[in-house]
Amino acid sequence: MLRFLKIFINPHAEHNKKSGSAYQQQLRFLKKAWHDNTYGLERVLRLFLCLIQFIFPILLIKEIFGRFGGTVRKLAVEFYLLFKFLFPLCVLVFGLYRSPVVIFIVVCFLSETILHILNLIFLADIEELSLSYHRAILLLLLNYTQVALDFAVIYIAFNLLSETLNPVSAVYFSIVASTTVGFGDIHAKGSAGQLVVIAQLLICLAFIIVFINYFSQKINGKQ
Repeated sequence: MLRFLKIFINPHAEHNKKSGSAYQQQLRFLKKAWHDNTYGLERVLRLFLCLIQFIFPILLIKEIFGRFGGTVRKLAVEFYLLFKFLFPLCVLVFGLYRSPVVIFIVVCFLSETILHILNLIFLADIEELSLSYHRAILLLLLNYTQVALDFAVIYIAFNLLSETLNPVSAVYFSIVASTTVGFGDIHAKGSAGQLVVIAQLLICLAFIIVFINYFSQKINGKQ
């Protein structure tokens, strides 16, 4: 087991032994958002993004594994993100998209990832991220792929496209939509399908904004 963990943790590096409470940290973020100089819709959105985090399991994971140190907490978060990536993939492979409970979980994972991206855009000045540049990009790519797989599950579960889908065609359309290519061989069916496609395109636009932000920070750091 220890040899396996060495793949993820450099045994010769120094790691933080203490990690503060994730819930207390989130409360501090909320207080910062409350006392900052923003106003109007931006202020409401920032407060909402701080509050909504309390209902998702990511804070609980940080709270539990943070007791074992900052590095363990970061690894736990990464394994959770990997689980969110693999879950819709397993749903498609094993045909679990017919279960309402499974669809509810997929939607919850999708909602959490979307809110995380909005945090990176609107709360970057409050949440001081300790991620390295390469790790941040890697996690963003993982989130981006997870969102595409989540939408593939939604498309096939609710029959929102012009053709009868199988798991491969659902992923194919979702990837094509997420890259805004649009070959036209498969298209949205009805208003519900069109709304879901619009939602996916808007989410992909948010990812592009975050990617540009990270790249611009890297360039500014070099300068």
